[in-house]
Amino acid sequence: MKELRTSIAVCLLALGTATLAQNEDDALRYSITMPGGTARAWGLAGAMGAVGADPAAATINPAGFGLYNTSEFSLTLGLESNTAKAAFYSTAASASRQRMSVNNLGLVFSYRKNNSDWRGGTFGVSYDRQASFQRKELASADRVPGTFLDQFVLEANGIPYTDLENGGLPFTAGLAWYTYGIDTMPGSTDQYLPGIPSGSDTRQQHTIDASGRMGTTSLFYATNYKDKLYIGFGLGLTGTRYERYTTHDERVLDENADMRTVRYKEDLLTTGNGLNVKLGVIGRAGPRVRLGAAFHSPVWLLLSDAYSYTMTTSFNGGGDPLEEVSPDGTFSYRVTTPWSAVLSAVYQAGKYGLVSVDYTYSDPRNARLRASRDFLDEYDYASENGAIKDSFSPSHTVRAGTEWRAGSWYFRVGGAWRPDPYTKADTRRGTSYRQYTGGLGYRVTHWSFDLAGAYGLRDGKYYTYSPALVAPVSASYTDLRVLLTVAWRP
Repeated sequence: MKELRTSIAVCLLALGTATLAQNEDDALRYSITMPGGTARAWGLAGAMGAVGADPAAATINPAGFGLYNTSEFSLTLGLESNTAKAAFYSTAASASRQRMSVNNLGLVFSYRKNNSDWRGGTFGVSYDRQASFQRKELASADRVPGTFLDQFVLEANGIPYTDLENGGLPFTAGLAWYTYGIDTMPGSTDQYLPGIPSGSDTRQQHTIDASGRMGTTSLFYATNYKDKLYIGFGLGLTGTRYERYTTHDERVLDENADMRTVRYKEDLLTTGNGLNVKLGVIGRAGPRVRLGAAFHSPVWLLLSDAYSYTMTTSFNGGGDPLEEVSPDGTFSYRVTTPWSAVLSAVYQAGKYGLVSVDYTYSDPRNARLRASRDFLDEYDYASENGAIKDSFSPSHTVRAGTEWRAGSWYFRVGGAWRPDPYTKADTRRGTSYRQYTGGLGYRVTHWSFDLAGAYGLRDGKYYTYSPALVAPVSASYTDLRVLLTVAWRP
């Protein structure tokens, strides 16, 4: 098992970011989440930490449930559209993906005790879609000076060709060997050449088609002391599913070359479950101001990967393409996300409106990859956890929103800012994530209807294969969400 994991680590270094799981980017995927809640919360850009009385309290500050004075059932549906525009060797390409889903489902029970300093409490259950993995990316270049087959040469050099498959490389260099993507140098049994000569110009296309989500079901309780202090607790049960299909295509531009095309395809499915806890407090600092603070423990996740690889090559002069499929691979491991802290403040202009600000601190360097509790797995993830510490920097997220009332109608705008998680020295570093939101709502005694829109954008970089062999892809990402909430209060 240890030898297999060592070979997988080598593979990770060779293939860059779009490859097997269990690296720093996978730890980051589960460490960045969005506030949940209703369309009202989204219209305020998630700045709900001290506002309360919304299912968003489950993912931001559970003390916010203490501000409920009635029971409530709410359902939030969302439509999401993600677009990625890429530039790769001066060639532009774009791709997008859309998805409709349940963003929040809340069931809140509130009771009141007016003859006590502890004025009552609120308990219930809430589901939030806290992360979306829906994306489709396309990077295409008409003339790239090189081939990704060179990374398999580097991986295989020093290993006799008879041991490429049995030596722990059945997903990478072993596939290249059996499809003539690499071949031995004349007179050698353990030194290799790529099927596409090194330095040849190639036409390349790299696609990533991903889907999935990380959702949290929260069990919560909050209490109210003299309508001045609110304390809450939440237990989050997290379920995640990440499905990704990555395809890398190359075509040789030299018509005299023996090889014509090569395709390398990866199928990956990651599923898992975990839990975390949240503690929060909100206090009144006057008749119009409330201040809040919350602590979110790490999410302790147990994940399982299922993966397979396929390589297909074709040659000039005719003949059927050669195709080799890897065995089905499976592996279980654990991810611990970083803890986070939230500070909040809201100014309440009576019944007319409010202004709210949230600040969240988190440090992705505290994320950890660990072996599963299977006694057969002794791998310590030292190199991967070292990469986590070296690649990321602390995160300071700010969210702000305002809401104003006209009769039964409510109007909202908001914005959020989150820095890029990579260090300044990391070549994958991009721009901060900016989000702009707005919405409106209509509320009567027993019913409310809320509509919100959120637009986010950021720039980033990634590598289609080994950074030592290819330039990065520069990408611009945008996401657009439209959410509708219906709530009933008996």
